[in-house]
Amino acid sequence: MTPPICHFYLRHVVALLVATVAAFSLGCLSTTKYHAKTPASENKNIYRRTGEADVDESAASDNPYSPSSPMRREYDEFRKWVWENKKIVALSPSGNPQDLLDLSGTLEAKGVSKISTELLEQRLSSVNKIIASLDAHTCSTLIRGGFNLSEFTIQAFPVMNSFDEGEAKAWIQVNKAAIEAQLAGSPNIVLSTEDATLAIIKIARLSNASQSKIYFSGLASLKTASDEDACATARTLYSKGNALPEPYRGHIARLLLTGRNGNEKIYHSE
Repeated sequence: MTPPICHFYLRHVVALLVATVAAFSLGCLSTTKYHAKTPASENKNIYRRTGEADVDESAASDNPYSPSSPMRREYDEFRKWVWENKKIVALSPSGNPQDLLDLSGTLEAKGVSKISTELLEQRLSSVNKIIASLDAHTCSTLIRGGFNLSEFTIQAFPVMNSFDEGEAKAWIQVNKAAIEAQLAGSPNIVLSTEDATLAIIKIARLSNASQSKIYFSGLASLKTASDEDACATARTLYSKGNALPEPYRGHIARLLLTGRNGNEKIYHSE
């Protein structure tokens, strides 16, 4: 049973999420210039956790994924697609490979709110794996709307390196679809506050009364909670949201992955 929290209150919780949660499709992880340091004995393109990252100006010629990872092949094909895409090239002042990759990341971030619910659900499943791997500080920063690219990349890449072939293909498929939607000038697909609220309630109904109380409390105090508590709330949203039946799973995917452009502009107050 849903805890006795009024519908009006829940609508404000939805607004808080839209205002704080990062509008991240994570396309930057396919275009970033940041390469973590590795010993010379290791493949220079493999990421590992070091807590530090260096800017590599030759990133356009490097593939950051492990040779054994399906993401390596998919990323090679994606880069080729970007470099040969006439519409992207036409928008780039320099046309150099890294600038084209950077531009593709910008286009994807703007286009993610324009893609189908089915594609967003594919991305939600992968992001759920990444969220589960983050430390409490990075996880809480992300759910509150912050984004430290180098810190996040170091923790996310091992998960992406572990993607199977289907997950790797799905990740790149979403990247391409968002870019194409932005290039085509497609309209945003906007989730209503009503549907977002129903999805949040549905997550609570998958939990017992005690868990539901903690869940709603975590949502209400998202901006002021400790890193550990905020991260626990984020993981609940992504893991239980990913397990929801339709149409609620699609609602949660659009709520969490498309930010303000993909959510009804109502109660956007701090």
